[in-house]
Amino acid sequence: MMSNNMKTYRAFTLIELLVVIAIIGILAGLLLPTLARAKKMAMSAQNKNNLKQIARAVTMYADDHAGLIVGVGESRGRYFFGKYNGAGSEVDYSDGYLSEYVNDSAIVWRDPTFNSYSRRAKGHTCSYAFNSHYLNEMEEQGNWWEPNYGYLYRGLDTQIMEAPVETVLFGDSARNWMGPVEENWFWTPPSQARAWPGWETAYTHFRHSGKATVLWGDGHVEMVAPDQTYPVNGDNLGYICDTNDRFFKAVK
Repeated sequence: MMSNNMKTYRAFTLIELLVVIAIIGILAGLLLPTLARAKKMAMSAQNKNNLKQIARAVTMYADDHAGLIVGVGESRGRYFFGKYNGAGSEVDYSDGYLSEYVNDSAIVWRDPTFNSYSRRAKGHTCSYAFNSHYLNEMEEQGNWWEPNYGYLYRGLDTQIMEAPVETVLFGDSARNWMGPVEENWFWTPPSQARAWPGWETAYTHFRHSGKATVLWGDGHVEMVAPDQTYPVNGDNLGYICDTNDRFFKAVK
């Protein structure tokens, strides 16, 4: 005789178990894309924040250097973001022109969404390029084929920008010179990028859902769609204006 104190337990049937698994699968299918979008939005927000920090750094640099904008770099490897020591070495982020204004940060120079590229150094270099063609003057020493050749990009006065709200400073950039995509620091304007027939290239990287993050001369940051004059290539490289360079020229 069975005791009244004994309890019976009912197990899940196979059908009930399959239903539970199906429900979990449906919920995961609904949640995972949402989480992926949220992560992507967070990384885009970090990217914008990086450029806002760079904007403050450029302003403080100009205040400390008689109103002159920062230079893009020089032949010994010192650039706005740090000291580039070659392909086999890490970048020294404490020795760039703007390093002290971003607390020697390496993160501020990195777009968290830009992870697939050919390395130019041991580790990361810089995700953003500078409008040096119109905002710097290049000084050269010797001839490029001589062993003592050197160059230095000097920043022009910030007052040269007649319409800062329409003049780019920094933006999402990359290049694919006869090979895979790699990081790029010189934001070559369209007129120069297309100056040599057969060697045309592009430097604006539309890696954020078809748009590029751009820092303008007045300090505001926005997402910019590509100009439609020339198509964006398979690496998401294109232009933000035609060869008139309207967004690059300091003097309008």
